[in-house]
Amino acid sequence: MPVSFIILTYNSAKTVKKCLESVLKQKCKKDVIVVDGCSTDKTVEMVKKIKGVHIIPAKKEGIAPARNMGLKAAKGDYIAFVDSDVVLPPGWCKKAISLLEGNEKVAGVGGPGISPEKRTVTESLNMLLFGKTPTEEREVKAIATMDAMYKREAVAGHIFDETLETGEDPEFSLRLVKRGYKLLFSKKLRVWHHHPVSLGGLVKKWYNYGKNYPIMCSKHREFKGKEYYVRISYMPLLIAFILLSLYEINFAFLAFLQVFSLYLIYFVKGLKIGAGLKTPVFSGIHTLKQLAQLAGNLVGLKKLTR
Repeated sequence: MPVSFIILTYNSAKTVKKCLESVLKQKCKKDVIVVDGCSTDKTVEMVKKIKGVHIIPAKKEGIAPARNMGLKAAKGDYIAFVDSDVVLPPGWCKKAISLLEGNEKVAGVGGPGISPEKRTVTESLNMLLFGKTPTEEREVKAIATMDAMYKREAVAGHIFDETLETGEDPEFSLRLVKRGYKLLFSKKLRVWHHHPVSLGGLVKKWYNYGKNYPIMCSKHREFKGKEYYVRISYMPLLIAFILLSLYEINFAFLAFLQVFSLYLIYFVKGLKIGAGLKTPVFSGIHTLKQLAQLAGNLVGLKKLTR
């Protein structure tokens, strides 16, 4: 049962070689497709030197169109998406197939990405992704295409929404769930993934994630629960408190309380997953990450109302 691996690249010269080597080492029959988004570094040159890899140039800008090109070229019974800065551990492919075959209703499986860099930011992200949780596998509404495998029969005719700049993978996932399929997140499918190592990189990444959240939710009512309204109202309320504090100092306390409440949520999470003495730093980094995403939500909401 062959597997089609789809890897998107754009100026990925620093990481793509290790990524492709880890894919080629997987003990399964496979074809490997690289969709390159007009890289200006040595990415294409490097990929062409690796045997067993088929590279095609992206015809349109954007992540979703590139993923769709990969889907169109894929011929395997299983389709796996792997980011170009991900390294698969030995046996990843067999474990993914085993999880997919364990339940006919399961359409896709994915796992956490653990950063190989030992930095304060990356360690905090690692702890949240791979801390103490009660189960190895759990059913989820969405899996990240950073490292995911799908049954071909489940995604036949199913494409990524090309109107989304980011967030195309949870939207893709939700449409599968709406069709009656299940998605599994498993610790067994953990991979090495290069997270942002600086606070600036973290803020930029999660701000961009946030921009498409309201747009995605506007297309699917399933996303518009209590959490959605809390998220889109958080930043306007915080800004209002800050502005009002210029006239009445008590509003500054309300703004502080709002941010501190977010910090407290992550502090409790840190204690639950065993962050120990690193819990205060863990909480601060994730609070900053969440604030960046919430600011992105506000920008996305403005785009939606235009």
